[in-house]
Amino acid sequence: MRDLRLEIEGGVATLLIDRPQARNALALHTMTELDQELERVAGSDARVLVIRGAGDRAFCAGGDLKELEHLRSEADASAMAKTMRGILDLLPGLPMPVIAGINGDAFGGGAEILVACDVRVAAEHARIGFAQITLGLMPAWGASERLAALVGRGRAMSMLITGRTMTAREAHELGFVEDVYPSEVFEERLGSLVRAIAAAPLPALAGIKASINAVQPHRHPDLADETIARFAKTWADPAHWEAVARLEQRRQKKAPA
Repeated sequence: MRDLRLEIEGGVATLLIDRPQARNALALHTMTELDQELERVAGSDARVLVIRGAGDRAFCAGGDLKELEHLRSEADASAMAKTMRGILDLLPGLPMPVIAGINGDAFGGGAEILVACDVRVAAEHARIGFAQITLGLMPAWGASERLAALVGRGRAMSMLITGRTMTAREAHELGFVEDVYPSEVFEERLGSLVRAIAAAPLPALAGIKASINAVQPHRHPDLADETIARFAKTWADPAHWEAVARLEQRRQKKAPA
């Protein structure tokens, strides 16, 4: 079974993260699939790409810590971060607009995926948070610079150093999410949005995206190496793994007997 499902129909490419056992969190093989599927989208005739999670509970819970816990060294953490940052850097390079359909919670690396997209629309029940700091980490996939460009330095700093969880409405008020739809009509409203976009010719859509990216780029390769190196140090630090152990203990206490 693959972790991702890609469907292309009527000019709309839908990329679905489908790992219900892990709240759609990303494992290493999921990252590899994401790279492959984005390559397929780039070579397709799609005029808009939607990235979303399966179901209505989670968009993406970030990196799957159970799957990634064997990566303990700075070198391993650096390699993982470099791979995923490079994959997310593909999104602004795609000619078509990329829409994040936030069907449910997006935390940590899931929030990093959101900020790499061109437009974000959320179901009202969705929650969003850059929770890396709660595990003694910092974002490594480009979120810091993308978020600062999107919502401003102060708001970005606040979101990242507190790790606070935002409701969809709060994220909209802060300028992080462009639209919030009532949960009961989320699927319908998201479908209407992407079909309307797909009705436009790709050269016009690509031209608009390129013009906006020229003014405020979503990709900063010159900052990648230093950010990844700093992240790798936090990943290998014992404080991170102590936080992971505490999180797992809390999860086990909440699990039904």
